Amino acid sequence: MKAARIACALLVLATSIISGCWDQKSIQDLSYLSAIGVDFINNEYVFYAQSVDLASVAKQETAGYPKSPPATISIGRGKTLMSAYDNLQKNSQIPLFLGFVSSLVFHERILQKGIISTHDILNRYGLIRYTKWVFATREPLDKVLGNYSLSGFSPLTSLLHQPKDLYQQRSFIEPIQFFRFISDFWEPSSTVLLPNIAIYERSWKENNHYVPRLTMDGVHALHRGTWKGYFPSGDLMGLRWMDENTDFAGLIIRERNIPKATISIKHVGLKVEPITTGPVPRYQLHVHLLGFIRELMSEVSPAHIQKNAEEQVREQIRGTFLKGLKKGADLYGLEKELFKKDYRAWRAYEKEHRTAPTPDSIASIHVHVHLSDSGKMKLDSTEYPSPLGHE
Repeated sequence: MKAARIACALLVLATSIISGCWDQKSIQDLSYLSAIGVDFINNEYVFYAQSVDLASVAKQETAGYPKSPPATISIGRGKTLMSAYDNLQKNSQIPLFLGFVSSLVFHERILQKGIISTHDILNRYGLIRYTKWVFATREPLDKVLGNYSLSGFSPLTSLLHQPKDLYQQRSFIEPIQFFRFISDFWEPSSTVLLPNIAIYERSWKENNHYVPRLTMDGVHALHRGTWKGYFPSGDLMGLRWMDENTDFAGLIIRERNIPKATISIKHVGLKVEPITTGPVPRYQLHVHLLGFIRELMSEVSPAHIQKNAEEQVREQIRGTFLKGLKKGADLYGLEKELFKKDYRAWRAYEKEHRTAPTPDSIASIHVHVHLSDSGKMKLDSTEYPSPLGHE
């Protein structure tokens, strides 16, 4: 009985000194970063951080906000990226939390310098996740990280944080997540294409006033850690036909340079066959496209639509390849196909420094377009029918 009383006393004493989660912070006592940016100006690293009001992110019972809530941008500078982040932290009034960062933006200047110096802090720190989206920009980072969401929407409902949904509606430049970026960045045969995010000033209006919006208007090519240049959208027309993730891409069908119809491509099948019998590697491209007629301006045969589409795709693929070649960039990642399918041949070419693309790298381009349907309307519905009908 005495032993039981002693045990009970010890138990009560133990529970009285247990503090529980003594270091736990309340959610309202933290600043949650949603995006970060990295620049290099005047021999210093510049670290940008975007934070948003949690109340604007959580679901509301009301219809929404009449105006989009602002995003807070904080800036730190230093001789290393870690010291830049420390200088950003020292002026923060509350602790910063990096676990919710969903977007990383590199300025073109840091790409030109080399981003290997940023690799350590962006990977070593466990809270920065590998699922965030990665972009590059030529704009001031403090402006890019501002709030460009639509009125009534959370600041996180924007191209910067949710680019995949927009890509599925218009497949042109594919967004890339950090885990894929890191994987390709350290692969010696890969060329990484970072989407360039820009501010478009005169596209949307609210209350009869233009409001800026974010857009992806090109890519930056990186190969073995080296920046290969910026390529605007006009140089990348063939990129969507060499990407099996393309969900929705359009083509204008012309006859004597007059638009006749538009088609949408909803599936891309791609096969790249390396040819390793010559002094440099060459490649045969087989592109299979599945699409449907989206718009019909005048009567045109399905055969002409198919033929014209195949010609355009072939020209666009070759044109984009040559644009990349001018800056020494392998925009289609052809070297990676050789690396994966014939590693011994890749090593042999690499020893002689012959893996870089040349004007003759593409031996042939075989394109086949299959039209699945013409939507809810028939192909002969371009003119008003005769009131007398067919006689």
